[in-house]
Amino acid sequence: MERTQARQRARLLLPTVGFLVGLGGLAGLTACNDDNNIVPPIATKVIAVFKDSTFDFTTLHTFAMPDTVVHFVPVTGTPLAVTRDFDQTALDRVRQDLVARGYTEITNPQVVKPDFVVLVGATATQNYNAFAGYSWFSVWGFYAGWGWFKPGFNTTWGIVYPWFGVTGVTAYQRGTLIVDLIPTSEVDVTTRTIRSAWTGVAESLLDGDINANTINTAIDEMFRLSPYLTASSP
Repeated sequence: MERTQARQRARLLLPTVGFLVGLGGLAGLTACNDDNNIVPPIATKVIAVFKDSTFDFTTLHTFAMPDTVVHFVPVTGTPLAVTRDFDQTALDRVRQDLVARGYTEITNPQVVKPDFVVLVGATATQNYNAFAGYSWFSVWGFYAGWGWFKPGFNTTWGIVYPWFGVTGVTAYQRGTLIVDLIPTSEVDVTTRTIRSAWTGVAESLLDGDINANTINTAIDEMFRLSPYLTASSP
């Protein structure tokens, strides 16, 4: 019984994956060859989403998000510069997709506590381990929107990705876009950690020939793979 439950939980924590075809394609498209056999598309971008199967997403109604895409750099060594030409495009699309799903943005999170905070980042290094815990406030502490938490966060606080025990080290290459959903109910003052409930990943999205439509399509795909991200009536 315990082994069966463990397998079921592992399946729930494994990523849901979609593929983008070319610059503007959608997942699930197929083509036919001369013999009328179905041929799978050539995937140029991989979109994956991860969720905490123990979290109740129906509790989420409001959100806040920094108006900055953080570029994750190596702890040591030289960062690999990633274009910032599409930072605002990515932020705008994440916001639009959340609002389209029925969520309401809190514009003064210093005063009003949102149900979750959305963090948008991009990898400016090779082999970035996306789901290893780190001192997240050292990276995101510039955002004034953490003011809803008293007495306040500091650099001793870490972040937990509940699927790390299943996926292990998950390395992403330069230019990968990462969207993180952090419920404000998951703040643990005892362990001094916050906890991610969902992460969307677009591998190497910002590395290569792209345009605004490429960014928008990739983010839309993250949400398509996540039907549970829908605000219910409070």
